[in-house]
Amino acid sequence: MSAMRKDAMTLPNELPPPPPAPDERPWKDRAGLLDERARAMEALARWYLAPHRALLLWLSTLVFALGWSLAVSGFQFLVKGEIIEHVLGVIFLGLALGATVPSSLGVASGIRRDVFVGACLRDWAELERDPQTLPHWRVSGGALLWLGPSIVLACLGLALGGFAVFSDIGTESVGTVAGIGLVFAAAGVLGMAKAIDYYRLVSRELRPLRPDTAGPDARRPDARRPDARRPEGGYDDGFSDDGFCSD
Repeated sequence: MSAMRKDAMTLPNELPPPPPAPDERPWKDRAGLLDERARAMEALARWYLAPHRALLLWLSTLVFALGWSLAVSGFQFLVKGEIIEHVLGVIFLGLALGATVPSSLGVASGIRRDVFVGACLRDWAELERDPQTLPHWRVSGGALLWLGPSIVLACLGLALGGFAVFSDIGTESVGTVAGIGLVFAAAGVLGMAKAIDYYRLVSRELRPLRPDTAGPDARRPDARRPDARRPEGGYDDGFSDDGFCSD
């Protein structure tokens, strides 16, 4: 648990902490739980699908693709054997490092935070289900901003990769085109994964309750009949998780 609390400190300051452990939850009734859940999910979802984070991903993708092109050109200059080409190769490789290293570190840091914030969002969502509070944390425009361009970027990357493999282009250009295609496809997949993860949460929220089946919905108290597991005079949340993010 201490390690989990340490991970929670990596959240941005403006975001709510992970849901507390079952024995530390302060909510006295379901209404209080739903209110706190809606506020936490609103902050987490808006950060998770923020437009500026999508722009940073696409900008980092373009910078990395430029660095890849410079690296391929630099290696080609180095193998030519002339002094001038060697100098140009070293310059190009230096520029490539200056482009690829910061952009790749930025993307890796963003992925790490996205994974953790996404886990927190799912943990809050799994506490309960309440379609009435969905408008408070639904950010459909943000999800579309991530999904649409990401599909285009992934398709463009696949098209470039196919062009490099199946077309009759020079050997010197194959590495450049294929590498850029791979970078574009990977960035598109990352964006689509975030949007799909969000849409899965929305779909789960809108699913009709099925108390006759196993799972979290089956543990929801039925207002029409007493619950044998609900203690007298208390509020039973019926949760079996540890309340913390699964990252």
